[in-house]
Amino acid sequence: MRPIDNRLLRRATNLDAINASNAAISAIPDADRDTFIDDHKEEWRALRPGLWLIGSMKCWYSEAVLQEGEGHVEHFRPKGRLSGAVHGGYWWRAFDWHNVRLAHPTVNLRREDYLAKRKMGKGSYFPLRNPDRRATSAATEVNEEPVLLDPVVPSDTLLICFDEASGTPRPRTKKTDNEWLHQRAVESIEYYHLNEGTWNAKRADLMAIVKVLCEQLEELAIAEPRDDAAYHNQIDEIVDYIHHTAEFSSACLQVVREKGLLDYFAPGLA
Repeated sequence: MRPIDNRLLRRATNLDAINASNAAISAIPDADRDTFIDDHKEEWRALRPGLWLIGSMKCWYSEAVLQEGEGHVEHFRPKGRLSGAVHGGYWWRAFDWHNVRLAHPTVNLRREDYLAKRKMGKGSYFPLRNPDRRATSAATEVNEEPVLLDPVVPSDTLLICFDEASGTPRPRTKKTDNEWLHQRAVESIEYYHLNEGTWNAKRADLMAIVKVLCEQLEELAIAEPRDDAAYHNQIDEIVDYIHHTAEFSSACLQVVREKGLLDYFAPGLA
């Protein structure tokens, strides 16, 4: 998971329609609200191209590459009735573009994993550290501590790392060091289905490639005399894997970081 600056959506698409509905929904009677949301759903769906662009054409959660029309426009705080909680949903966020993310169908849909043999995917789940503090309005959201990691919160994106051998996501924080941060990572991996088998295998392959490239870079760096052309070409090749636009780049960036080679690259990439 790489951090996404969702403020860039203002530059990527026209927000007039969804902003108008966001302003209007609070005045809609409770009995008519679901109909209003359903009648205006095309307004958040229209954001898909912009979300796709600012998210580097990838799922914001998994970093899997998406075709332009493939991603789901997903509400971080679910707009409708929640699963696993007695709550009608965060209807006041239905048309708040700050609340939408772009998710791969594997992340967003609840379905059985073919290896784990249990249902995964976010669906309409939104677990909290303390369910008794569930918000009933925008003003009371400040009392919530969401379990699920949010790709628009940079510190959240640092809480997951990857096993180099298997490509499997895992918590970066040990349970004994910080049980809450550990729990957030564990449950996010589960709800977002980040440990899907083909994704794990692809991460493992990419991490293995980057490890070899890093070892070659280390050899080039200490060679006397140094082959500057080969040295810089090697850096450029590694950048192809760790740039924010690359698929599963956070796993590849982890390899470079653990090898202690980030100083070889532009600070912005790290």
